[in-house]
Amino acid sequence: MPDWFYRTVSRPILFRLPARAARDFALGFMGRLARLPLGSRVIDFLGHMRADERLRQSLLGIDFPTSVGLGPWLDTNARALPALARFGFGFLEVGPVTVEGSRAGRTVERLYERQALWFDNPPDSLSLKDAAKRLAEASRMGLPLIARLGITNDSSPQQADDESLRLIQELAPHAQAFSLSTLGTALDENWRLEQWRAHIRALVEASERAATPRPLLLCVTADVDMASVSPFIEAALEAGVSGLIVDGSVKAQSGGLLVGLPAREAALEQVRSLRERLGSAAFIIASGGIHEPEDALRLKAAGASLVQVDSGLVYTGPALPKRINDAFLFEATRNASRSERHERVPELTWFWTTLMGAGMLFGSLLALVIAATKVVLPYDEAFVGMTREALSAVNPRLLAFMAHDRISLAGTMVAIGAMYVGLSVFGIRRGLHWARQAVFVSAFTGFLSFFLFLGFGYLDTFHAFVTGALLQLLLLGVHARLGLYIPGEQADLRGDRAWRLSLWGQFLLVIHGFALLAAGAAISTVGVTQVFVHEDLEFMRTTADALRIANPRLVPLIAHDRATFGGMLLSSGWVFLLPALWGFRRGHRWLWCTLLIAGLAAYSAAIGVHYAVGYMSLMHLLPALGGLTLFLLGLGLSYSFLWQRRN
Repeated sequence: MPDWFYRTVSRPILFRLPARAARDFALGFMGRLARLPLGSRVIDFLGHMRADERLRQSLLGIDFPTSVGLGPWLDTNARALPALARFGFGFLEVGPVTVEGSRAGRTVERLYERQALWFDNPPDSLSLKDAAKRLAEASRMGLPLIARLGITNDSSPQQADDESLRLIQELAPHAQAFSLSTLGTALDENWRLEQWRAHIRALVEASERAATPRPLLLCVTADVDMASVSPFIEAALEAGVSGLIVDGSVKAQSGGLLVGLPAREAALEQVRSLRERLGSAAFIIASGGIHEPEDALRLKAAGASLVQVDSGLVYTGPALPKRINDAFLFEATRNASRSERHERVPELTWFWTTLMGAGMLFGSLLALVIAATKVVLPYDEAFVGMTREALSAVNPRLLAFMAHDRISLAGTMVAIGAMYVGLSVFGIRRGLHWARQAVFVSAFTGFLSFFLFLGFGYLDTFHAFVTGALLQLLLLGVHARLGLYIPGEQADLRGDRAWRLSLWGQFLLVIHGFALLAAGAAISTVGVTQVFVHEDLEFMRTTADALRIANPRLVPLIAHDRATFGGMLLSSGWVFLLPALWGFRRGHRWLWCTLLIAGLAAYSAAIGVHYAVGYMSLMHLLPALGGLTLFLLGLGLSYSFLWQRRN
């Protein structure tokens, strides 16, 4: 559920439901999707949220792919961990976990005006049985897992020891670290400082007895009174606790806990205070009101080793971890240089994909000129055994119909070539992985479509020669290196009106890309089966049988054009869809211009030729007119975001 769909469609619907119902539906759907055979692939495809390897770091002996983690407040029942693990997170925290589990007295509430979630205190807890099963499933994703240990509210110190020791013993095979539920629960009348110290020492010893020792972390609420809890923190650190988690919750005036923006400033001050108190070597995970990348950067600057997101996914969108990772990557590479500047250009992918795009662009422009003038080439005439004049004699509208097919095909190929050149020079050359993937997926689809028309017995030798030459350039591009990506400027730290409008534009462009794929599949199917649709035969005022009787090779010749056009539409569908899915960044004016040039080339040829030859069937033109409308609306809504640079 990427931002372009969540903010435009899903969130308005989900926010009309009660908070628990909306949460259960969304997380349940994602959890079920991730468990389908190809479900995880769908999530990766739509989101493309994997973190850059340069964000990876090792802390407490744990390998974190990125500094952004998921807090325990979002998926309290751990239903969607396999899906959430693919959102660009570097670790997941689950819990609190108690032996039997518990349900809060009141259900979660959504406070939209305050950008917060309200939870009862104590909140729900996950049973040990369910936690073990779901952590085991999530551990296969390869991300570090932190299990938050809960304590039954009325437990005595001895009972708390027994419960926590059992949780550690049974969850240690699946969790890389444990966290103790918020420190405030340890300050009631059941606990004294010495009991607390002994409790922590017992848990540390239990976690160290695991097959691989597990760090133990202590949670403190964002608004806890540090003067009252400092002795407990010091006792825990002396007993062997490895670090602290600033939990992103604060007490609500009416009772319960608030998670979201109300905790942001309190968490920031808490992190700053702890860093000053504990020194630079202390390990601190911080959460609380991270709804924009700027919030995560502020917590990191205040002293957080890692940060956690929770309510930000609800109010901002699922792409928030990716946006935060982009901001972190810019900070990490601010002073880096591009090593590929010292390497030979032919060793880099962009060189070969640019040549492939330029070759396709030149060939398609040549094909456009031929289709608009002669229509057929000598090898076409040789195949059917008829001259251009003889073809006109068979049916006075036959050449016009073939021109309609071939000009539409040439326009689509011009668009693909323009997209390849733009993505190569401005995207792949800068090390953008998504741009390379877009070109590769589109190009391989186009080359595979070459085989669609062979069943009709017409092997277009010139087409085959050009396909073979361009395929070699593609394979050289695959063999070459992408090169190192270094962000040229800081990513968006806070969403604004231009960004929100661009999500609608992105949504329309994604629909447009899928529509092109559907059209390509439909035309390819027609091209290799019945060849003509009703409107085609109505335009030519003939039948397929009449054409076959006139010359048995006429239909295979036309089928060749149809199948090729369908294949090129599939190829263009990918090259328009994938940049819309993955490539939207503020200031990427090159992407906006490339899309505009390519799209106008294709639609001008496809729609203009119908007017030129008089093929004016509204039903036949409607898909092209609808696609153009979607395309222009999408570009218009995206203009201010893609074209204007961040101030």
